[in-house]
Amino acid sequence: MKRELIEKIKILEQKMSKSPNNGGSRFLYKRERMIRFQLLIRNLPQKQLAKCLKITESYLSKLITGERYSQDFEIFITKHLEINYCFM
Repeated sequence: MKRELIEKIKILEQKMSKSPNNGGSRFLYKRERMIRFQLLIRNLPQKQLAKCLKITESYLSKLITGERYSQDFEIFITKHLEINYCFM
């Protein structure tokens, strides 16, 4: 279990190195990293999350990276993923 988590974190780091926010806005980079990490911990794939929120996968990617904004998505982040911007 621990080894699987370490491997998933390495994959997450590789994905974050390709992020459009890497080298850009520190807030958006940290926000994206926290969202992806919480999804990883909860074992919730992006495809399943998009289905749950009733949005397309590409739009969800834009919400996660910060290209787009949705108040419903921000509420989901706060309530279900328990991400608080005060501690970033």
